[in-house]
Amino acid sequence: MTYREPNLAAAAIGLIRAVNDSLELGRRAIPSYVLSYEGLTSSLVADEELRQTQKDDGGWNNVRDTALLAALCHLRRSLQDCYQSALSWLTEVRKDNGEWGLTERDTSRIPVTGLLLYLLPELSDQKVVNWLKNEWRKDFEGATRLTYKGAFFLLGLSASRVAIDDCPLIEETYSFLHAEQNQDGGFGPWKDHPIGSEPWSTGIVLLGLVSYPDLTDRSVIERAVNWLAENQLPNGLWAYHYIEEGSAYAYWGLVEALKYLSKESN
Repeated sequence: MTYREPNLAAAAIGLIRAVNDSLELGRRAIPSYVLSYEGLTSSLVADEELRQTQKDDGGWNNVRDTALLAALCHLRRSLQDCYQSALSWLTEVRKDNGEWGLTERDTSRIPVTGLLLYLLPELSDQKVVNWLKNEWRKDFEGATRLTYKGAFFLLGLSASRVAIDDCPLIEETYSFLHAEQNQDGGFGPWKDHPIGSEPWSTGIVLLGLVSYPDLTDRSVIERAVNWLAENQLPNGLWAYHYIEEGSAYAYWGLVEALKYLSKESN
């Protein structure tokens, strides 16, 4: 199978415009981090803004935003003190089993915890790894299994360097995600969901699937890349109710998927 090359340059320009047009820092957190992580070094969020908006306790608006902005600070030499303060706050607001919710009072969540560990693996330990395994196992054996939760589970475990042989649930999750791909090649919250395939879930699932390359089915990656390429808007982004978030995950998943496909071809 061959795959279409998406217009990554147009996507990056579209994300930069989305960041510049948004006044809310939280809405700019994901695209700013993703673009910086993928090598676009221009400061979409200035150092001074990060310093001024960081609270005295070391956090920002919520746990997810703090994790993203802490990871962004970690990429900049001048903001290592902000990064360390954010790590301290995130450590303080962990739940009893080492996991995180969106806020201090929020219930524990797989997407928040998995993303945080992927961004900041230095906060991982056996306690949170055990929680992530147990929590996803409960969902996995339940009536509704969400693709993006499975992907965030893989992201958290791969960043925590959990080996495939040490956790059978990893391989089970791959089989599940491969089977959940829609006929058009994209992913939704589950196969044949009423909203169909969408960029947010597709991007996240791509990130999850390439996190353990030895288990990845190349044809699944190619079909998902094709879906994103075919559904890219003329402005480079993707249609989603939060256009910055949906497009940032689509772009992030695309870039990492193309890296995987390139390695597999060599």
